[in-house]
Amino acid sequence: MRHPIDLAGGLIVARGPRSLRFFQDGWGDPSVLANLSLPSETPVPVELVVSDVRERDGLRRTTATFRSPHAEHLGDRSGPGVVHRIEPAGDCDRIVVLMAAWNEHDPKARSSIAEILARRHGIGSWILVNPFYGTRRRGSGQPIATVSDFFVMGAAAVAEGRALLATVAAAGRRAGVSGYSMGGNVSALVGATTPFPVAVAPLAASYSPAPVCLDGVLRGGIAWEALGGGSSAAGRLRDLMLEASVLRFEPEPHTAAAVMVAARSDGYVPVEATRTLHRHWPGSVLRVVPGGHATLVWFRKKLLAEAIAEAFRRTFGTRRGHRSGRPRPGR
Repeated sequence: MRHPIDLAGGLIVARGPRSLRFFQDGWGDPSVLANLSLPSETPVPVELVVSDVRERDGLRRTTATFRSPHAEHLGDRSGPGVVHRIEPAGDCDRIVVLMAAWNEHDPKARSSIAEILARRHGIGSWILVNPFYGTRRRGSGQPIATVSDFFVMGAAAVAEGRALLATVAAAGRRAGVSGYSMGGNVSALVGATTPFPVAVAPLAASYSPAPVCLDGVLRGGIAWEALGGGSSAAGRLRDLMLEASVLRFEPEPHTAAAVMVAARSDGYVPVEATRTLHRHWPGSVLRVVPGGHATLVWFRKKLLAEAIAEAFRRTFGTRRGHRSGRPRPGR
């Protein structure tokens, strides 16, 4: 049963202003749709240019920019990469890259989780501003106007997440990746395509965007008429979205140490989609908790932060400075 708050959110998107609906300009660039791929080569670190540093209440907050490894595909439609970093003021040898949820222009939820991680677990967070979102957004209106926009954004987010992990690892620190909802799916794709040990914690995550867009309440937010009608477009859209599936990648050794959290009554991300991801990564942990998609992120941030911390423990061990080449056995 879907949570009533999630159902209400779906109704708002489906019956609210047309500006809330996505893919309203149709399929978009056919060349993009014909050549869908995710980066899988060894990621290269990026140079971070720090523009702001603040230290207060035991936390160090910095903002940095970088050239996206996907810049040639983003063109002038998205600003340069931006990452907000929240870390303990002292020594910090564990960093998690936090990926954005759908339509997350203000990373308040991720910032709250980052503060918990820093204060309670000594883990720093690098909060990536998603291409087309927030301060990187160019223009007004729905930033994902076409299906091809969605895939350009997703591939860029995966490439940037992987590059930031490489930057963390190159500095001799233990790297992790996590995110909620779409951010959970992207974090799973990042973890699945990173060839070195990474702590992975996909939260309220699907193995692919397909179940979220086509089997959850977001289905009503798609501008089906712009795609030629739901009956003729749904099959093609599902096939395209299944190209961006974690199931297409053989599990890396570190995915056995992944920790996932799902909401039992999630109306946006069907819990079975998270179970499918869990089954694909033997040894991983899945915790299904009461509630819906919205209530999980609103009221259970400590639980989500603990899942990230546990992923680090399972991947790298508990001894500070220990960097195992392989994850600990699943349990």
